[in-house]
Amino acid sequence: MKLEADIFINIPVKSIAASYTYIIPEKFHFLQIGCRVVVPFGPRTMEGFIVRIFPAGAKEDHPLKEIIDIIDTEPYFTDKVIQTAYFIADFYLCSLGEALRLFIPGKNSIKLRSIYSAVSEPPANLSAQERILYDFIAANPGCDLSQLRAKTDDDIFASIKTLLQKKAILQDYSYAQRSHKIFETYVQINEKTVNSTLLQKMTRKRTQKRLLEFLADGKSRSVNELAKYNFSRSILKTLADNNYIHLTKQQIFRDSYTGVGLGKNTIENLTREQQSAFAEILPFIQQAKAHTFLLHGVTGSGKTRLYIEAAKYVLAAKKQALILVPEIVLTGQLVLSLKNFFADEVVVIHSRLTVGERNDSFMRIRTNNAKIIIGARSAIFAPFCELGLIVMDEEHDASYKQDESPRYHTRDIAQKMSTLYNAVLILGSATPSIESYYYAQKKIYTLLKMPHRIDNRPLPCIKCVDMREELHLGNHHILSRALAALIDKTLKEKQQIIIMLNRRGYSTFVMCRSCGLVIKCPQCGLPLVYHKGNYLQCHHCDIREAVPDTCPSCNSRYIKFFGSGTEKLEKELQETFPQARIIRMDRDTTGKKFAHQNILRAFKAGTYDILLGTQMVAKGHDIPSVTAVGIISADASLNMPDFRSAERCFSLITQTAGRAGRGTLKGNVIVQGYNPEHYAVTCGIAQDYDAFYKQELPLRKELFYPPYAKLVKLTIQHEKENQALQKALKIREIFKKNFTDNRIHQLIGPAPSIIANFRGIYRFNLLLKTTDLTAINAFLRSIGLATDKDVKIDVNPLNTM
Repeated sequence: MKLEADIFINIPVKSIAASYTYIIPEKFHFLQIGCRVVVPFGPRTMEGFIVRIFPAGAKEDHPLKEIIDIIDTEPYFTDKVIQTAYFIADFYLCSLGEALRLFIPGKNSIKLRSIYSAVSEPPANLSAQERILYDFIAANPGCDLSQLRAKTDDDIFASIKTLLQKKAILQDYSYAQRSHKIFETYVQINEKTVNSTLLQKMTRKRTQKRLLEFLADGKSRSVNELAKYNFSRSILKTLADNNYIHLTKQQIFRDSYTGVGLGKNTIENLTREQQSAFAEILPFIQQAKAHTFLLHGVTGSGKTRLYIEAAKYVLAAKKQALILVPEIVLTGQLVLSLKNFFADEVVVIHSRLTVGERNDSFMRIRTNNAKIIIGARSAIFAPFCELGLIVMDEEHDASYKQDESPRYHTRDIAQKMSTLYNAVLILGSATPSIESYYYAQKKIYTLLKMPHRIDNRPLPCIKCVDMREELHLGNHHILSRALAALIDKTLKEKQQIIIMLNRRGYSTFVMCRSCGLVIKCPQCGLPLVYHKGNYLQCHHCDIREAVPDTCPSCNSRYIKFFGSGTEKLEKELQETFPQARIIRMDRDTTGKKFAHQNILRAFKAGTYDILLGTQMVAKGHDIPSVTAVGIISADASLNMPDFRSAERCFSLITQTAGRAGRGTLKGNVIVQGYNPEHYAVTCGIAQDYDAFYKQELPLRKELFYPPYAKLVKLTIQHEKENQALQKALKIREIFKKNFTDNRIHQLIGPAPSIIANFRGIYRFNLLLKTTDLTAINAFLRSIGLATDKDVKIDVNPLNTM
């Protein structure tokens, strides 16, 4: 029977949202739904995902292309993965292809390259350079761009284009797997041929005898390991030729975390609060029943210990546990804690690993050789066998939201997977999102509270400094007098300090004092930030520019730097406390693969006195010798025109303050700000989540914001400002005609995005609020916005600006 398949092309183009039908050649009839294949797509060769197989002719009769080759001989995407992908495509209004590519490390399994061949009779009108290229291609059929570039210094692309236009050469595409498996040779004794009698006879073959005696325990050892004992490959070959040993190749899984942790398999007993919380979780693990728990534990209450206990029972049930952290910087400490107990059962996934390392991690998970999976948000897309537990630590964190299509939130996917796998979902945080806490209050989630630190250690003493008063008293420095005094005291007592300023760079903007011009990014219009290396950088686009000597507008030399970033604060600390050993952790110092872990390891070892950084120093770190914390411009987020600004401010203060006093000594925290009377600041200083929640919730209800409504943000963009605006107005008009009940559906806008013009593209936002997200999604599909390349759709946005 002839077969055909519906295939989604692995290409991140919004307008290509449908599947394409291909013929399955008879030699590939073993293919199943979920397999990846290689197919012709227009003039190119592309990777595709099979989502349906059916008898040929079941659709309209039209010419179809055949599948060229296969990537998998068995389904790469399991049934549960495909169901999760359908959920993502439906909920976030993207194509199924976009959703499925999330489950592939690096998003592509194959790398494509253009290859060229020459026609037998070239046209006569070739230039000298074109003739050289033609002759090289004729002599090297199948050569690619890298080979052609080595042939000439001229514009290779222009020459190739001309040769193609003149039909002197032909272009085709080749593909290869993006990462390769690594194998190592292992050696094992052949017990059938080697015995004591044979060894006694090997009097003149001492090295061979010594090796066979070394292998007598029957264990398999790698060639590299044996080389350390001076056993050469020639000795191995001789013994293998005589059938005294077996040589086998085994795949080696790349793991950057090999050797991390002691694997002691020892752990402290649960506290009374931990026991109480775990008693509620355990029945659901034992019954393999999907349920969501919100674990609200103050900083230092031992939430990680509870995750380990839950994972222990999940492993006993022969299932896997996924533990997510919001940022890569937090993986190191968690890996250490879990590897100390679970040893080689642990595997790590995040974007700083190579594609090969992630592929190897995925293989270990798929083959059930890894039971504990730790990672940032991309780890949710691992190919689990039997998932029994999902943990989202710091569940409130904005890093769980993806800011490019598909714009998913990890929590939504985790809840869907909890249902599909019958897995327990634990959302942990000292400052839960307002939505999660609301669902817990409504009994949709089960709320678990741990209001005390381990061993009843006290929460830190927090004081607020009004920087307006500091300015009136003549203090123009970044550090308040109170914070400077706390740092001085802490240094004298040989203890450690963490200081958080959520703005990197030296000065936050550069302005001409003569005409008032602020030097801005040419691509997005945001102020460029001055860095100590004497350059300006956009922290949105990452472009760099030289610092102008004169004003680009009025040619004045009165260029001045304003504001403060982590680089400037570092300099002030060095000048004020020359004896202090200071290390900075922000995006500028953590570009390398494990830079953040190396910084934290050195700080925890006592090599440095002060750890200075952006919000990456604010959460998850447990360093007992840190007794002081300083929070600079703690209330800066309150100036952002976003309904979540107060929540972000409260969370940042609470989380950063929680780094202090986690050992035996009490912690002290200084919070610097300009709005000390704001409830987000006062509640953060009091470490009182319930008080903050009670003040924030009525405002959300009055303004019809989450948790009382779901949000969808539409960003309409066009290179002509008026066309973008008119399109936004048209969408608003259609919306208001379709949805007339303001109690269920509301619309705000259009309004310019906070970056209104990005690289010459004008952008306007519409914000939809609704209690019926299904109806809104159906509406957006019906008017074609789901496939409109000029409209970005963000379901459940965390940033509404």
